[in-house]
Amino acid sequence: MPIPVALGRRSDHPAGDASWRQGTADGWLAGLLLYTPLLASILLAKLSVPPFAAQSLSIAYLFILLAPGLGLVLGYLRLDSGRLSFFLVFSGCIGAIQVFRGEPFSLNSMLLLVTLLATYVFYLPRQGDATASALRFFLGLATLLALAGIAQYGLQLTVGPRYAFPIENFVPDAFLISGFNMQAPIAYGGTAYRVNGVFFSEPSFFSQFMAIAIVVELLTSNRLLRVALYGLALLLSYSGTGLILLAICGPMILITRRHWGLLWLIIGALVLAVALGSYLDLDKLTGRIGEFGAVGSSAHARFIAGFDVLTRYLWPDPLKALFGLGAGAFPGYAVRMPFSVAEMTLFKMLFEYGGLGAALYFAFIFYCVFRSTAPAIVRLAVALTLFLNGPFVPFFHGLALSLLVWTSQEEVVAQPPTSKPLLADGA
Repeated sequence: MPIPVALGRRSDHPAGDASWRQGTADGWLAGLLLYTPLLASILLAKLSVPPFAAQSLSIAYLFILLAPGLGLVLGYLRLDSGRLSFFLVFSGCIGAIQVFRGEPFSLNSMLLLVTLLATYVFYLPRQGDATASALRFFLGLATLLALAGIAQYGLQLTVGPRYAFPIENFVPDAFLISGFNMQAPIAYGGTAYRVNGVFFSEPSFFSQFMAIAIVVELLTSNRLLRVALYGLALLLSYSGTGLILLAICGPMILITRRHWGLLWLIIGALVLAVALGSYLDLDKLTGRIGEFGAVGSSAHARFIAGFDVLTRYLWPDPLKALFGLGAGAFPGYAVRMPFSVAEMTLFKMLFEYGGLGAALYFAFIFYCVFRSTAPAIVRLAVALTLFLNGPFVPFFHGLALSLLVWTSQEEVVAQPPTSKPLLADGA
């Protein structure tokens, strides 16, 4: 059941007037609010300001948090009572666990987590299929970014990587977030670099974005030329995380939708890969499969090393396994390992908040994401990116909020109410 929030001039209008009015200033502003998390998490992903840049905190966070604040002030946003109740339970539980554990914890880390998740309790009401409109916007953006990535690959071969990667090479280091491999070579010691679509903080995020674009395209507009465009951009990222998404979601689309056109597209892509593999160095991409067992590699640091941290410091103590070692504790223990360990969401949440806190965290996130009206496989694809990245990386949150969470409610034009109720019937 949604709770109307009336803090601005729009609160004097009937509930129906809260829906977007296409072609008007209100419609443009509502659309801008909706897409702010998505655009900020991509276009501003690399940028920050001191001292937050050294802490790997992008300026995108600021815009993700400002969007719901502005939406509340202007009266566009509504509170969803189901999500709000779940959020209060989650934040209350993890807060109590931190306090009653009696051990040190990072208040800043916990507040960042709670503040970020607070954005999930809102939605933007409108008439019609809001999710479909958001997915169309997403595909348009994906097309532009795919073209940018392909152009980036060609540009570095003609004029050099300095101009193909302008943000990395022309923005002062003090304003770039640390801890991300923004300009990564295709092969160790090589002079050609994996494309990141110009704006993404790593090629892996670009590859995941293109993989989701392929899934959305196949389930909505089904334009195979666009799918081929996204696929080429994904290959040029030379990143395996996008391929992981496709390996999970592709067969599901093929089986559940009987999408035989996808099968022909895969065959065509394999033929093209064989023909152009040596020119595009695709063996460097396929060779990354072996990185999972290679200590010190990116794949090992992201998907294997975290299990060793849990085995050494968490699982031996049942109390710690249930309640965790405290907010912000994971980095301090990860550096004790003899190899690199990435702060992936699953490992970090289990280590810091224990099985109880992690279960509440994932339950809340997936409760919000899977209530969307988007195709189930699209929801799954977006949800999977949470496991492929860290919990504080804006990438997942931008996708989830703009495409799924804030568009998950529809509202029908109603007669003007005689009074302002605290609770309205659910949409």
